[in-house]
Amino acid sequence: MPVIKLPINIDKAQVLRYLGYKNTKDQNMSSMIEKKVDIAIREASVLAVPQINYDFFNFVLDAKNKKIIFKEELYFSGEYIFKNLEKAEEIVIAILTLGDKIEKKSAELFSQGDYLRGMIYDAVGSAALKDLNSSFFKKLCAKAGNEKRRVSRGFSPGSGDWSIEEQATIFKLLNAESIGVSLKESMMMAPVKSISVVYGLGKDLAMPDAEHDCVNCNLADCQFRST
Repeated sequence: MPVIKLPINIDKAQVLRYLGYKNTKDQNMSSMIEKKVDIAIREASVLAVPQINYDFFNFVLDAKNKKIIFKEELYFSGEYIFKNLEKAEEIVIAILTLGDKIEKKSAELFSQGDYLRGMIYDAVGSAALKDLNSSFFKKLCAKAGNEKRRVSRGFSPGSGDWSIEEQATIFKLLNAESIGVSLKESMMMAPVKSISVVYGLGKDLAMPDAEHDCVNCNLADCQFRST
């Protein structure tokens, strides 16, 4: 199970969107806030420890029960994930994380009553994780292109109509501990700035314009939501 480290480029405009601003020229944003965002981006770039644990998996389909079956009787199930991955030839499963230093910085600021900076660091962490996810997707696309295959958009347990309970399957298939990520009973991950993603690879898959389309997702409180 490979572990890779990819550089991150924190998009200031993305951070501001997470904070509720339309763009860097939003008239409701003060120069003071913009300066705090710039400082947080610089510091978070040092605090972040971006790592990805991933692997490629063969599988068999159980069309009757809508299951995607891996080794040792581990499987994904449900109409949503089955429909989106049934044309794949291979499945990539990944867990991505920034480590816990950014979230600790945010929590420290909140505990000190500095709620604005706490929110800014949280938004910066979300933007950094989104960039890491995007970089990994591009890496997969490059590999698939060399093999004349395509990559589906990414799917995460708890998004769309895919049960969040299937996080447990991902953690059985990958060695999340190798990058310091654990799964809570609530199926949420620690550190908080972590995400699990599943992609299909194959010649007959539709190639998305972007890694993820929020229009097709009903997870209203997702940290990546842009619409």
